[in-house]
Amino acid sequence: MQALSASDALGLLLIAVMTLPVAFAICLRLPGLVALSFVGVLFCFSSSTWGQLEADNTLYARGTGLFYFSLLNLLLWVAGAASLLRQLVNRQTTPTRSPFPTFFLLFLLMLSGHLALGMMAGQDVLVILGYSGIINVLNMLVFCVLLTMALANAQGRQRLLLMMLGLAAARAVFGMVRYVFLGGDSANPYRNFENLDITIFYFDIADNFVAALAAFCIVWLLCMPGVRMALWKRLGLLGLLALEISAVALSFRRSSLIGLALMFAVLLWQLPGRRRLQLIALSTVPLLMSAGVFLRQRLQFNSNSGDFLSSLLYDIGPDRTTEASRFYELEAAARSLDGNWLLGLGSWGSFYGNEDLLDYHFGKFDFVHSGFGHLILKSGLAGLALFLALLAAFIGHYLRARRHLRGNSALLADAGMAGLLFWLPTLLVGTPVIEFRTMLLLGLTLCLPYLAQRVERAPPYPIAPVHVAA
Repeated sequence: MQALSASDALGLLLIAVMTLPVAFAICLRLPGLVALSFVGVLFCFSSSTWGQLEADNTLYARGTGLFYFSLLNLLLWVAGAASLLRQLVNRQTTPTRSPFPTFFLLFLLMLSGHLALGMMAGQDVLVILGYSGIINVLNMLVFCVLLTMALANAQGRQRLLLMMLGLAAARAVFGMVRYVFLGGDSANPYRNFENLDITIFYFDIADNFVAALAAFCIVWLLCMPGVRMALWKRLGLLGLLALEISAVALSFRRSSLIGLALMFAVLLWQLPGRRRLQLIALSTVPLLMSAGVFLRQRLQFNSNSGDFLSSLLYDIGPDRTTEASRFYELEAAARSLDGNWLLGLGSWGSFYGNEDLLDYHFGKFDFVHSGFGHLILKSGLAGLALFLALLAAFIGHYLRARRHLRGNSALLADAGMAGLLFWLPTLLVGTPVIEFRTMLLLGLTLCLPYLAQRVERAPPYPIAPVHVAA
């Protein structure tokens, strides 16, 4: 890509400065539209370039060459500031009570400390505030604040739910057409890097989440008592359900398949006894088919035994088929933390290890394949404890509020809890903290129970009917 000249860069900077008041005014006047627009972008556009032979800039990287932060990230900050100002001015509106502002201030204080210490140590400010640090945790919390402030009314919640289902369906149809006719996702490390004859649906874990969330919502609507819809709608949802499950299974991501199975534990928990047994009976076949496709299409290359469990854990344990354990990276990062476990190495910190065994890092050791591990590396046990406290506050709110929720509010709350279970494998062995899109979708997950409308003295089953729009 050709570098911008000084005059071109100055011109773009002036345009951006002139556009800022307009963007702020739109965010201030139409917060709901802005929030839903963010959700639409997150659902429709992939951010992963890992596995492509020729990596192109995604929508989430636009503007980083000139502003260092992406244009979408800058717009998020503008929208968050506008929502806060709107809430301060409009005192008559009662804000949705959530822990997100408190945790935003705590993580902002932590990052400010990193900034001060890093500058004293001679580190570049842009490196300290870079995406390989913890800034995406702040981005997630800004997004949470924006959603809870902008979509607090019933109309906003309804639009959010319909948008998520509609865009997930469109994304699944697009992915299936590409999978069948166009060779699947171009971001395919199995084929491009490992020379495996595999076509994948979606490699980006965020796309897998979109499909899994839609699948959960569909099964909830089909199984939960009190949901009324015409037969043709049920048949349509069944067809869409098959497509969404196929999107997850044919992406061949272990964390996605495990996450999808964990999501349905929430549904089994919330369903009454007879319907719980029906769900177990109906879900056994598709889960076994997904596991079979997963073993035949990908895991066959990873083990000579043909056993599903050993194939699934091909890079873990003494019988692994890889040179190094999946956890070698975390072991190397732990050794690098010697003496810095409490506060970590700072947002700019890097670990060290065997570069041959870590060749997939391409010489950059400023992140690890674990969201929790990354937080420890950068911010120590203090940062991890803060993040876990946020998740604990979310779970506590869900457990307290769920019994008072019915209809679409119950669906939103259950989808949020199920979404967190989906993200747990990624938080354990993935790289969510360095990914802008992934962290914002995690933020969406955390917001859902707080957007649900509380119904006092709600009757026991059957629940208030949910009417599905045509």
